Amino acid sequence: MGVVAAVVAAGSVRAADDQAGQPTAPLTPQHAVKGNTLRVDVGTIETVDVSRSFRHAGAHRFILKGVADAEQHAFAEADPLGQVQRLLWFQFESLLPAATGVYDYSKDTAVTIGGREWRASVRRYAAPPEPDGDQAQLYAILARRSLRPPLPALRVRLVHVPPGDQRSELMIIYAEATDATTAPTAAESAGIIARAQAALRFHP
Repeated sequence: MGVVAAVVAAGSVRAADDQAGQPTAPLTPQHAVKGNTLRVDVGTIETVDVSRSFRHAGAHRFILKGVADAEQHAFAEADPLGQVQRLLWFQFESLLPAATGVYDYSKDTAVTIGGREWRASVRRYAAPPEPDGDQAQLYAILARRSLRPPLPALRVRLVHVPPGDQRSELMIIYAEATDATTAPTAAESAGIIARAQAALRFHP
């Protein structure tokens, strides 16, 4: 997702042959968490409050597929055995100087949340993630807390690209455990977008 989504869905982001400018030292997350409040500072969004039923499971920052600086935060609602029932995945992403293109989610559905435009995409998945993708990176955060991600899952991806050069984005994925494996209906899509919105409160 993030860069991967832009590459696959829009063909607008690709890695440059010259990988100069990529950080080589371990990267430190830049977005602080206090309780269930995450510091955002993306566009006009300063912070976001996550519903109290979720717990922050951890964060890390890394270079995604050689083209983007990515920082992930996971908030999970899990049962006593560590099975995640609901998941909120935050991903801050910006293209490296050597990467060409911009983020383009024009094919996704436009929705308004917190007075801002987001692009929404709903899907259901039942297979493990690709090992070199950002979903696998997010699942590694959960594994460090002995949490198991929901699978199969119904998820909505929400992306906010601030006005400007379109080379940075905030992606939020809200996922729920599900028993079904078929494509989501229109009613299911509307429902999960509404539940994702209910779990978030943006400031200012």
